[in-house]
Amino acid sequence: MAAGAIIAKKEKEAAEALKIAQSIQENARKLDEENKRLLAQLNAFKPATGRNVSDQEWRELVLAKEVVETIKKAGLTVEEVVRRAQVTKVLAENDVDVDQAKAMVEHMKVLKEYGYVGAAKTSKDLSEALKKADEAVVATKPHDWPPIISLSELGGYNFASGSAELSDDFKTKLRDLSKTIASVAKSYGVDVIEVIGHTDEQAMAGESSNMDKGLQPVLAHKVEIGTLHPADNAGLGLARAISVTSILRDMPELKGFTILPMSGGQLILPGDRLTDGAQAGDVKARRRIEIRVRQRSRESDLAPAGGSKS
Repeated sequence: MAAGAIIAKKEKEAAEALKIAQSIQENARKLDEENKRLLAQLNAFKPATGRNVSDQEWRELVLAKEVVETIKKAGLTVEEVVRRAQVTKVLAENDVDVDQAKAMVEHMKVLKEYGYVGAAKTSKDLSEALKKADEAVVATKPHDWPPIISLSELGGYNFASGSAELSDDFKTKLRDLSKTIASVAKSYGVDVIEVIGHTDEQAMAGESSNMDKGLQPVLAHKVEIGTLHPADNAGLGLARAISVTSILRDMPELKGFTILPMSGGQLILPGDRLTDGAQAGDVKARRRIEIRVRQRSRESDLAPAGGSKS
């Protein structure tokens, strides 16, 4: 915990110093533009000697004042900035931003920990130490999870009550959305797209289901989605996910991705919380399709319990 606090403090100091340097450079540019106007105003009030204040003198006075004010706003003292000035100068001259500076500090700490800094080591030793440094730095970073794309009735993604059939408007919106889904999947280097159907807690009419036998023909485009008759919300969620999947699978932007339909039924509230069963009724926000992307599982296919089917 102590080491973490020290690291955080050093990172904050480095970031503050770099921001101050960048702010000073920007202020200097703006001040240079305004300098002549201010100098003219100052010289309108000449001292008794009649000598005008030189452009250079005025520039130095104004710049010094602005620099001191910037330093104070950052919660630092002039002495602290002077101590860090050389480091900040080197970082700026080499176009090193705050994130790069932090990574350099983390790498140097690990190199020192493994005895490389200040000791004669071979190139192999350095290579191994740098690898450990990379692993240590990566381990401290929070994971960047792909966003979840939610299509709810509140956003105009409507199904008829108890139905999984898509309106023409819904289909058009899905086609427009396919580029966004492909962009998200590609940016995260994933190859699986999950389409999850969610419902509210209104009970279904209770007619018998034909989902077990009807799913594959619908996915194979042999019959229409309207031939499916779910008997409960779990089945309705799956039927709606299949309906959306059927459209997305035909989009050229999504070729090469595996698109899997799934159902959350009425169990999962928006925000990934399990329901306690007390939210019964007509709730549009709960009737939604969620689209998530992930990396494919690397497990091998499992044979049925009785052996592989031939």
